[in-house]
Amino acid sequence: MEKLLQSVFFAGFLFVSTETMAKDRDFSLSFGTTTSKTLSFELSNAKNLSLIIYNDSYGEVFSERLEKEDSVIKTYNLEDLTEGTYYLIAESEQKIEKYKIKISDDHTVTIEKTPFAVISKPEYSISGNIVNLHIANLKNKVNISVTDYSGNTYYSSVKEGNANELNMTFNFDPKTADQYIISIEENGNTFNRTITLK
Repeated sequence: MEKLLQSVFFAGFLFVSTETMAKDRDFSLSFGTTTSKTLSFELSNAKNLSLIIYNDSYGEVFSERLEKEDSVIKTYNLEDLTEGTYYLIAESEQKIEKYKIKISDDHTVTIEKTPFAVISKPEYSISGNIVNLHIANLKNKVNISVTDYSGNTYYSSVKEGNANELNMTFNFDPKTADQYIISIEENGNTFNRTITLK
């Protein structure tokens, strides 16, 4: 049950901050045995998940999209890759995790099993003109702004999470604009979402 903390009317739409929103559908990744040629890991809750291995010099070397898997074990053969640092990226609708892989000149594979970056994406649920925004695992302040395609700014604020998460609700007025852009910037990562009102 959502508990309203505050509501303020901003030039054409109502802004409401809320305390709770249902959550936790995130994938989890755990590494198995890594040999001199292969990288193995298990994914749970892997529906709609993208996996990418890339290198700064060569770009993307593997990519794959998992559509319907609840739990899956993946093994990648890395024997044809040259010495260097590679990155495994696992990306869902909710978050991005980045892991560092090192391949030595004798093809020994070493992976840092703790991600060096975890980015929680803003999540939205939309019902008519009401847009609920949820950001989980919020470790930094975020800049949130609402604009339209004419360049009008309706809302701009720096927010902190409550218990590492942030929940907000916007009630947009279709008489003011038929499309709004919600921009979220956290620690150099920017996520934009266009809301089209019917």
